[in-house]
Amino acid sequence: MVERSMDDIKLALDAYNSHHRHNFSLNGKTVSNLDAVKHYLSNALRSATYDNKTDILMTMANVTSFQGDIDKAIDGYNQALVSASLQQQITLHSYLTLWHHHQGNQQHVAKHIDQLSHLTPLRAQALADVIAIIERNLNTPICYRQRPINFEPAKNTQHAIVALGYKLNSDGSIAKPLALRLEQTLKLATQSPNSLIIVTGGVETAGITEADQMKTWLVDNGVMANRMIKEDMAANTIENAQHSLAILQRNQIQHTTLVSASIHVHRSQILFETIQHSQKKTEREIQRSHIAFDHLAVNDGLSPECYPTGQTRINCYIDALRGYGLPAFQYESVSQV
Repeated sequence: MVERSMDDIKLALDAYNSHHRHNFSLNGKTVSNLDAVKHYLSNALRSATYDNKTDILMTMANVTSFQGDIDKAIDGYNQALVSASLQQQITLHSYLTLWHHHQGNQQHVAKHIDQLSHLTPLRAQALADVIAIIERNLNTPICYRQRPINFEPAKNTQHAIVALGYKLNSDGSIAKPLALRLEQTLKLATQSPNSLIIVTGGVETAGITEADQMKTWLVDNGVMANRMIKEDMAANTIENAQHSLAILQRNQIQHTTLVSASIHVHRSQILFETIQHSQKKTEREIQRSHIAFDHLAVNDGLSPECYPTGQTRINCYIDALRGYGLPAFQYESVSQV
């Protein structure tokens, strides 16, 4: 029974990491990869030991939140609490704190923060800080201006521009969404001639990465190559943030503008700020200067409102949880953010 459960866990993890987001093949049918994850986890739950059920229930709740059903996800986290160990309780109260905040349930937020305060005061304070990051960003309108709001760095302030990548066309050429990001990056780089530029994106198509193409495009359009640093290892946005943040810190950058799609800028800023906060939590012995972030969005028509709504707002919370380091997929030693 245990071996069968582990087989289903492996299948669930493969489905979770699949690039076939909307056309995953399952038992002769085409489903989303997240539906496939829940199918395999449900199978694993039937044959799991009591100790392993909490991890499965927690991961299923995470997947449900990714699908946008937050109330059902909250029910799943509460179900997982019944059999949770101390460490699992800490993780579950963390999820419940942020998702109740998303739902506007302040009484429940206070309850779970109080629970965390008794279990680990440091985690309770950290979650309060993450909520502050989320609230500040969600209350900031999308900035489409060529020069971002409050962009008045002092003469001695080290500024950088981070252009976030987008998947290339099948032949390795630049897709329109990425071209729009590069056009915005070029405008900002022209107005800020002393700013460092980081182009980030390590996904390779037809033998070339997003970062390679981005740097080539900017050089072809008049930007000096020695102003740019390629971050060509990242395979997703959280890795974009982790690797780019390391480059910013090495270069003692104090102020960074993130350039991305209108539905992506708040998520990205929350992710960068949450990772930075998490580092300060775990690396107190390392003196790091604080980096202030703002953003510049592409006027792509993807955001109907000035502030994140719907699934975009949900994704902001998901990225805050990921930036803080909480796992999206958890089963014993198998953990993936």
